[in-house]
Amino acid sequence: MADEKNKSGNTGFLLVTISHALNHVYDTLLPILYPAIISEFNLSYGSVGMLVMGYRLSSGTLQIIMGFLGRFVKKKTLLGFGMIWQSVGNALTTICSGFGGIFITRTLAGIGASPQHPIGAAFIAENFPKNQLGRAMGLNLTAAQTGRFVAPFIGSLILMSIGWRATLLAFSIPGFVVGILFLFIAESKRSGDRAGQFTLKVLVSEMREVLRNRTIVMVMVVEATMAFRMGASDFIPSYLVRDLSMTPARAGILFTVFLGSGLFAPYLWGVLSDRFGRSRVLMLAMGGAAVFWYLIPYGRNTFQLVLILVPLGIVCQGVGGIIQAFVGEVTTRDNRDLVFGIYFTLAYSIGSLSSVILGYIADSFGFQISFTCVALFSVSATIAAYFLK
Repeated sequence: MADEKNKSGNTGFLLVTISHALNHVYDTLLPILYPAIISEFNLSYGSVGMLVMGYRLSSGTLQIIMGFLGRFVKKKTLLGFGMIWQSVGNALTTICSGFGGIFITRTLAGIGASPQHPIGAAFIAENFPKNQLGRAMGLNLTAAQTGRFVAPFIGSLILMSIGWRATLLAFSIPGFVVGILFLFIAESKRSGDRAGQFTLKVLVSEMREVLRNRTIVMVMVVEATMAFRMGASDFIPSYLVRDLSMTPARAGILFTVFLGSGLFAPYLWGVLSDRFGRSRVLMLAMGGAAVFWYLIPYGRNTFQLVLILVPLGIVCQGVGGIIQAFVGEVTTRDNRDLVFGIYFTLAYSIGSLSSVILGYIADSFGFQISFTCVALFSVSATIAAYFLK
């Protein structure tokens, strides 16, 4: 029986990491496609920020619901149908003829993405001991980073041959397949499940209960501060194309360098946080991120940009796993789904608004001011992380 449980957990963990990778594949493929979409539909960078906001807001605001649903619905069902929904939403984007249609389909795709983070993180926290949570969350985020690394490189090459619509359609197929596979794995029923209590009153009551915990409140404060930086990297390819007159392909390659440098960073941060403490390691990463976001506009050629983007990729990618491991430590099995739901809802809701704000600043004042704002947000996150005890 124990062997069957371990096998089921291992299979589930594998699918969680793969689906997480695909989730981030879609997230980083779009910035490579945005220049072509901007050109075809004559969009502003503020409009691109709206597309990012639509996706992240629908994904983010529903994550608290998904976390609560995790109390009553099997995780494999939420993750499987979520992956299928997201893939269909991406495919529908390819038949759109204007900004309105793309905004709607991207928002719909965000709904499908909403179970991934709270339910996937809760699944991992339930299947690993506390002293291995940093590593486990790091591996999950490393899978995501691998997806983020592969997508721009392959996407840039395919884009030149078949265009943005066919590229997005081709990338949608693997997500649909993984979603189907989720539905066939074994998953044991949780002893704490309470059927028939899925009501708004119960949700609000349980939210109040978990938010009375000072430690959980501090986690939310730290994550809210960090969330203001979400979406900033989406503008790197557009900055390289507009301000430095690079071709989309060359900008895509440099963006891939940025993502590739952080490929194993989540596992590194996870191991370091297991050993030296979550707060200290998070402060180190956020402090470094502040420095290198500020330096981006001072890179005027490929060599200088590589010297900036490589360390930036290391210090700003995957550090969320540190906080997720901390959440796994301070929560119980009964409230973990909901806490992760609140955590990711807060992150993505604030992050969706930050994309619009950073896009507006780039339109009005230039990318230098926009990236400087990201650096200031990183400084604020460094200060907030000090109080994560």
